[in-house]
Amino acid sequence: MRVALAEKLGGIDSVELGDRPDPAPGAGQVLIRVHAAGVGPWDVGFLGGGFPGLALPFVPGQEIAGVVEAVCDVAGVLPGERVYASLFPAGGGFAELALASADRLALMPSQASFAEAAGLVIAGGTALEGLVERGRLQAGETVLITAAAGGVGSAAVQIAAAMGARPLAVASPGNHDYLRSLDASDVFDYHAADWAQQVRAAVPGGVDLLLDCSGGQTRDQAIGAVRDGGRVISIILQGPPAQLERGITGESFAAHVNRQRLEALRRLVDAGRLRPQVEAVLPLDEAREALARVAGRHTRGKIVMQIGQ
Repeated sequence: MRVALAEKLGGIDSVELGDRPDPAPGAGQVLIRVHAAGVGPWDVGFLGGGFPGLALPFVPGQEIAGVVEAVCDVAGVLPGERVYASLFPAGGGFAELALASADRLALMPSQASFAEAAGLVIAGGTALEGLVERGRLQAGETVLITAAAGGVGSAAVQIAAAMGARPLAVASPGNHDYLRSLDASDVFDYHAADWAQQVRAAVPGGVDLLLDCSGGQTRDQAIGAVRDGGRVISIILQGPPAQLERGITGESFAAHVNRQRLEALRRLVDAGRLRPQVEAVLPLDEAREALARVAGRHTRGKIVMQIGQ
């Protein structure tokens, strides 16, 4: 099978096209013919050596969509079915064939393309877990979402609105109309020195929940817009929350995308309440370009690679 892989961990430039033997599923595994693979900052981090202990050669790609080729000791999954799956942290998605654990895949949304489904796996799963399970967001509450135009943020804005909450988004001005089209109630420019004060003016007393997808100074400013006793949930890739005061609770997490969460995302998509956002679809032989675009941290929604037809 054709793959994009790194023989050593040396950043994006270490990725080369090559050929590897076709994998065979072991117990509890599903072999998937990959049609599309999402590209995320985690892939850039793996290639840069940010996660020690990876087996080499390493094939990036933690989220895929495709067609089941074969199964091994798995019930409820049949060859020919269209599925999407998380491969985290083993990777292997930048390839024509990939192995997935049966408990980390689900039938694709019927209303999504392969590219849309692949791009939703980790971004959508992270948004869902952060808002619902960890953030305990309720209908009628307000949630502030930083880096809202990215993959996680684009999904989070829509999921929050679908839950009956009021999503407020933080992004550069060029993405404001885009985020309003996803049902963001208010949008704020993080370049403005007083943007956190603007949030406070829009939500007197402060927001109930902060879902931080940016880290750094933007996160620290956003905490100032959280109400006393509010909650802060941060994606672990961006580091832990700053020192919290005023009774605010906080945690960082790395999403665990399982079948249940993928099924929940499928229901939202098929109900028309979540639209996967894909900025660009690139072929496998442009894997370096796809990774570089993600590393630039200014993508709108997701970058996805098309692998099979």
